[in-house]
Amino acid sequence: MKLTELTPFGYQVKVKLLQLGLSQKEFCMQNDIPLNRFSEILYGTRPGTKYREKIVAILGIGEAA
Repeated sequence: MKLTELTPFGYQVKVKLLQLGLSQKEFCMQNDIPLNRFSEILYGTRPGTKYREKIVAILGIGEAA
C-alpha cells in the first residue's frame, strides 16, 4: 500500500526544503540518506528512526509525529 499524503513531519520537511531551495534528491545526496527511505519517512510508510533525528538536526525543525 502506498500512501499519498504527507505526515505532519513530512510536511515540515517539505516546507523547509522548499525554503532552502533543495530537492529531496539533493538533500539526500548531500546528507547520505537513501532517497527511498527518506520518502518512506515523509509519507509514514516506515518510521525511519535511523534517519529521522539526522533530518531534524540538519534542517533545524521541530520533531512532529
